[in-house]
Amino acid sequence: MTFTCKINRGPKFSLICMLIMTSAFFFTEIVVGYSTNSTALVADSFHMLSDVVSLVVGLVAVIYSNKTSKTNTYGWARAEVLGALCNAVFLLSLCFSIVIEAIQRLVEVEPITEPLLVLGVGSAGLAINLIGLLLFHEHAHGHNHSHGHSHDSHDVKNEHSHDHDDDPEGGEIEIYYKPKVRVTAAKRGHLNMKGVFLHVLGDALGSVVVIISALIVNYVQDSWRFYVDPVMSLFIALIIVCSTLPLLKQSAYILLQRPPAHINADELESRLTKKIKGVVSVHDLHIWQLSSNQAIASAHLTMHSEDDFGETAHRLRHVFHEAGVHSLTLQPEVYPCKKGMSVCGISD
Repeated sequence: MTFTCKINRGPKFSLICMLIMTSAFFFTEIVVGYSTNSTALVADSFHMLSDVVSLVVGLVAVIYSNKTSKTNTYGWARAEVLGALCNAVFLLSLCFSIVIEAIQRLVEVEPITEPLLVLGVGSAGLAINLIGLLLFHEHAHGHNHSHGHSHDSHDVKNEHSHDHDDDPEGGEIEIYYKPKVRVTAAKRGHLNMKGVFLHVLGDALGSVVVIISALIVNYVQDSWRFYVDPVMSLFIALIIVCSTLPLLKQSAYILLQRPPAHINADELESRLTKKIKGVVSVHDLHIWQLSSNQAIASAHLTMHSEDDFGETAHRLRHVFHEAGVHSLTLQPEVYPCKKGMSVCGISD
C-alpha cells in the first residue's frame, strides 16, 4: 500500500509520511535509550533527529522548487540543490559525532541493562527505515517529476522550437529546443531526494547496528561483546562518508555553476566552429546547471553574415541538444571578419 502511494502521490507525499513516522520514533528511541543505558540507541535516536531535519529540508525544497514569481524568473529551481547540500553537511556532521561517541564507548564501556527491549526498538526502527527506503528509492534514482518552471519536460514527445532574430547586429537570440527524450535527466535524479535517501539508508544501518549489538549483549557472555557496537559504528560512519561526499560535491558544483560533468566545453566549442557553416568563432561560452536535471548555455557567435542564421540556429540546436543542453541563448555578432579576429570583432 505504501509503495502504491509513492507512485500516485510523488515525493511530497513520501516525505510527509516518513516525517510523521520518523518524528514519532525519535521520541520512542530517546526515551528507551536513556532508560536502558543504551548509548547506541541514544546515538541512533539523534540520527533519527537528523533524519527529521533532513526530511523537513527536503519537504520545503520540494514545495518551493515549484514556486515561480516575477522577482525569481527561474522560480525556486535550486531549492532542491540547496536542500541536498544541507543534507550532505548534516550527514558529515553526524558522522563526526558518531566517531566521537564510538571512541568514548571504546575507552569507557557502558553495558546495556535491557538488551531485549533495545532489540525490539531497533527492529521497529529498521522496519520504519525499510519503508522509507521503499518510499524514496525511485525518487533518488532517476524518477524525475516535471516542475512548472521547467522549459523542457521529458513527458512531452513532440519537438517544439522557436527562434527570435529581430536584431542580428549584436542582438540576443533565444533558442528553445524541447527534445523527444531526456535520458541524462532520468539518470541523474533529484539531488535533494538523494540526500533524503542517504539519510534513511544511514539510519537503517544504525538500526542494524542496534539489533546486532543487542543480540550479542543478550546471548554472548564474553567481555568483548560490549566493544562490538562502537566498532560497527565506526564502520557505518565510513560508509556514510563515502556515500555522502559525491552528493556534497555534485550539489556544490551546481551552486558554483560549474559545467555538467558530461559536457566538455572545449570539445563543444570546437564542434560549433568546425561543423556549423557560417560560424567563424565562438566566445563567452557559458554552460551551467540550474538543477540536477536542467542544463543551460549561452554563447556569443561571430559570423560573416546573418542571412542564413535561421538554418544556422537549427543546426546549433542539435549540437547543444546532443550535448545535453536544452535551454540555449545565443548572441550573434555579424562582422566581415576572419578567423584571426577574436572577441566582438576585435583582432588579437
